[in-house]
Amino acid sequence: MTTRRKFVPLEMLVSAEQLQLADGFDLEKFRHSTTVRGKRLDWLCLSRRLLWMACGHEHIEPELLDWIDSIPQGAVMYDIGASNGIFAMYAVACGLRVIAIEPDPANYFLLSYNNYLNASANGVALEGCYNLAVSETMGVGRMHIKRMELGGHEKILDKAQDVFGHTFLPEYSHPVLKCSLDELVGIMKLPQPAYLKIDVDGAEAEVLAGAEECLKKVRSVFIELTESFLKEFAQNFFAQRGFAIASKQQVQNYAGLYNCIFEKKAGT
Repeated sequence: MTTRRKFVPLEMLVSAEQLQLADGFDLEKFRHSTTVRGKRLDWLCLSRRLLWMACGHEHIEPELLDWIDSIPQGAVMYDIGASNGIFAMYAVACGLRVIAIEPDPANYFLLSYNNYLNASANGVALEGCYNLAVSETMGVGRMHIKRMELGGHEKILDKAQDVFGHTFLPEYSHPVLKCSLDELVGIMKLPQPAYLKIDVDGAEAEVLAGAEECLKKVRSVFIELTESFLKEFAQNFFAQRGFAIASKQQVQNYAGLYNCIFEKKAGT
């Protein structure tokens, strides 16, 4: 015979002060609305950094906003390394079909919640958002997080090295599912991208190696690269697949790091 357990109210388990804090925590209080190039967007801003990202949207990487503005409405864009969705949500507001991919659980929570906010308030939503790492092949990898910070970067796949190859001691590391772009499209049946935005802090070679089939139909790639990786690998890699570099601009406050745009040549 099973004995029925007595319900224990929360008031018996925590102090009145803790209960008051729990009752007062409302995510709606941390919603912040902005207008970016005429488009209203809503954000969950739980920290100073996240508020800066929301309010400084147009000043962080305006060349990325320009690139998104150039994409025809209805086109499929993948945001690989989407963080909290700051650019993915703008792309949705521009009428694009956006697949956003973010491997870090903390940033993925922000991405998912910002998608909810904009779907409910502004009627725009991602076509899909996925908590996984894009890499060369399917498997289990490990994310090494230099600093545990909401909206932060330097969350590196499979090696505790920053984008310039400098080793660091991670504050936290965790396992993550990996999948290639070709597997996402070919096996998982996600839509074929025509436009790729890639910001993966040093895992660019792995992402590109797993995208051979996808790249045959991609028209343009916006990718963050170091000068050395651009010269030693990326320029030749893209040229062999029918792309030419259309733009190269230094990332704000990061010497030796560039936002590059590769465009598919006519007739290829």
